[in-house]
Amino acid sequence: MTSESDHGPGCEGQIVRDALERAIAIYLELAYPETPLPEAVRRRLAWREVPGPVPLDSPPFEPSASGPDRSMTYALRLGNARYPHMKLQVQPWPSPAGFLLSVNTHDQVAVFDPSAPEAEAVRALQAVNQRFKQEIESAWEHAGLPTFLAYLKDYIQREEGSSTGS
Repeated sequence: MTSESDHGPGCEGQIVRDALERAIAIYLELAYPETPLPEAVRRRLAWREVPGPVPLDSPPFEPSASGPDRSMTYALRLGNARYPHMKLQVQPWPSPAGFLLSVNTHDQVAVFDPSAPEAEAVRALQAVNQRFKQEIESAWEHAGLPTFLAYLKDYIQREEGSSTGS
């Protein structure tokens, strides 16, 4: 018998297809509410036409090592109606699903002069992207998909339960 975590990113870079499909559908619905999907996004989603597990370690997914243990995070650049670089991320995590989903706004300017003429436009874009991130991650959590906030809430409940002896 296999568990859902046997199919997470820690298992040969593959994820439960249904969870990723649901996450993408929610992401796209919120990120492009009244705008058709750009051609680049449609091309990045062509892998969905091939049945079976999703190989996260090959294009169009973008792998990167992060965190103190240098674990792999896999990103799919889906953008939003105003900004093409926002990404859906899949990260291995010691949770029942074996992974967590997140949105990387990908809008943090490494060297940014707050007095530059475009500073206000950059701040406005960052605010819009943050709103998209929060809406998408909240919708994922509501749909029962694995997010960090859902993991954290579950962890706190377990800890509170164990400290009260229940």
